[in-house]
Amino acid sequence: MYYKRQEMCRSICGLPLWLITISRDSKNLKKKPNIIISSRVHSGETPASIVFKGILDFLCSDRREAKFLRKFYTFILIPVLNPDGVVCGNYRNSIAGVDLNRQWINPDLEFHPEVYFVKQLFKTYTDVEKRHIWIYCDIHGHSKKKNSFFYGCNTAANGGFLSWTIVRILPRIFAQKTHLFSYKDCRFKVEPYKIGTGRVVAWKQFQITHSFTLENSFYGFDFGEDESKEFSFDDYQTVGIKLCESIYELHFVWKQIKRELQVTNGWLKPKVLFEKTGVPAA
Repeated sequence: MYYKRQEMCRSICGLPLWLITISRDSKNLKKKPNIIISSRVHSGETPASIVFKGILDFLCSDRREAKFLRKFYTFILIPVLNPDGVVCGNYRNSIAGVDLNRQWINPDLEFHPEVYFVKQLFKTYTDVEKRHIWIYCDIHGHSKKKNSFFYGCNTAANGGFLSWTIVRILPRIFAQKTHLFSYKDCRFKVEPYKIGTGRVVAWKQFQITHSFTLENSFYGFDFGEDESKEFSFDDYQTVGIKLCESIYELHFVWKQIKRELQVTNGWLKPKVLFEKTGVPAA
């Protein structure tokens, strides 16, 4: 396994913003599709860090699915996007008094260094190194709703054939993996006040179709028709593990779709469709 931790930048308070890279080995890192996962841009949303731990532990494990994912993908992980807010005890804002998850359109190097450098990373991958970013997921906590669920965008970034369906495949797989994740609570739209979020900018500017915010309730999840149950530490970690398992299954779902697609007049040819998705063949 290839594991590398490096300092991307320093926050206003001088705290490091860590970047973790995980893959099978150091060869072909730039040639494989990238999956970027970030967490804790809202510093008080502590469930995000526990879900992130589940993801990190899974990707570093000897499980068959983890080995497969490391072989075909490069994972870029950012554990804490708002270190100043975490250390100072802020609930949502950075030390500059702003919500960093509304600054993605035009982040300032001095006042929003964390978002600025992460966005520069996106630009380097897509514009300079021509690396394909297949999935971007930003992990949050939610104070008003139960369950874990996704906020996504309504259509594929490039539009085209199967556009509406493509963005909903991963959430549907996720919902089948665990009762902790609720597909009915997912929302796939871009509201005006969300255009400055990482999810929307990654989708719109960097053409990442699978761009999601993973929300996780502070309280709990639906347990039966009329019951609820509180999330435990292990439950949150399970959400992270099941996300990785869902990405693993998504890889094969793409292959199946590719086989079943029939080319007719006016439809996007399967070869073109899957060149756009960047999913490698197993």
